[in-house]
Amino acid sequence: MRSEFESTNTGWIPARLKDLLNDPQYTSLMLATGVFFLVSILIHFPINNSPEFYSDFLGSFWGRTTPAGLREVVVGIPYVTYMFEYPPICGLILWLGGWTSGGNVYIFSIVEFGILLLIALFMSHFVYQFIGYLGLNRNRQLLYSVFTPSLLFYGAYNFDIVQTLFVVMSLYFFLARKQSKLSAGFLGLAVATKLSPVLLVPLFWQEIRTQRERISYSIIIGAVVAALNVPFMILNFNTWLAGYTFLKNWGLEDSFLVWIFNNQSAWEVAKLISYALIASSALCIYIFFRGKPLLVRSFLVLGSFILFSYIATPQMNLDLLPLFALVPMIPLSLFYLFELSDIGIILFWFAFQPNNTVPSVPQAFALLRQIYLGVILGILCFSKKLTKI
Repeated sequence: MRSEFESTNTGWIPARLKDLLNDPQYTSLMLATGVFFLVSILIHFPINNSPEFYSDFLGSFWGRTTPAGLREVVVGIPYVTYMFEYPPICGLILWLGGWTSGGNVYIFSIVEFGILLLIALFMSHFVYQFIGYLGLNRNRQLLYSVFTPSLLFYGAYNFDIVQTLFVVMSLYFFLARKQSKLSAGFLGLAVATKLSPVLLVPLFWQEIRTQRERISYSIIIGAVVAALNVPFMILNFNTWLAGYTFLKNWGLEDSFLVWIFNNQSAWEVAKLISYALIASSALCIYIFFRGKPLLVRSFLVLGSFILFSYIATPQMNLDLLPLFALVPMIPLSLFYLFELSDIGIILFWFAFQPNNTVPSVPQAFALLRQIYLGVILGILCFSKKLTKI
């Protein structure tokens, strides 16, 4: 079922790269993306006179050492010689940086952040094409997915932007290009980057007409995920498995649940509630909102995961940025309130150690962010008209 913002032009043809490079809007967008992301890199880069805001690459991954005192990312292989808490696409990116660095933190940073810069540029390219298919105002992309606080503070930070690219590509090839096999492949890559996109699979099943096509779509996703995981399972099963169970044993972080369960002894109960809320919200979207367009339901599923997850770190906002641009229903003022509360988490995080994961100023910003997200999801669920931009 199409909405007023899903294109009905079945004969739409994507612009060729040659034509795009002669399009001032496209070149301006790509330059804006590159420059804005370079600023994100600069404020996270380990050089003198840089603010060097915290990033997981330098604040966590680079600092991990072997018993011999050597850096794991330099001398090891994730899932084989050391545990890594993210799926294989993330491990590959981390390994490339460590392998090429030779132990030099500057080279490591250039490789890691350089890969993320390329990812950001690819994402802008596909969102630009997607907006052309949908017939939306192209300024939306600048306002909702480029000149955004979360891209500045969390672009050069973690792997979320990689997952976001693959999700966007999966939706793009499914809706705009009508190439379901490519869509399934990219959704598999998304799941092999972060696990949450697996919640999108039933949405695609609902859009596919025949059972045979659903099975084929699922097999491709499974094959991609298996191809990236099975080799590590064979080489060192226990270390591979430890990466997937690591966050299961993590505490509450940036979730509204910390205000209800501020005693760590009750966190296991909070996690069970989180799982139940994620599962029930996804089921409600699958069942009661299946009449809404795929883009809206995808936004609802990913947003609900962030809303109810017991780990809702601020960089997860990047998962939603392209969907804000592609689904023209959220007022710009509400979007920026959501974004500004998100960066408040990191701005105050280190000022309140070691109590930043219990009710405190950082968690007050996290709670405010979740309230805004709840309002955004409510608009998506119940609004029947588009917001005028």
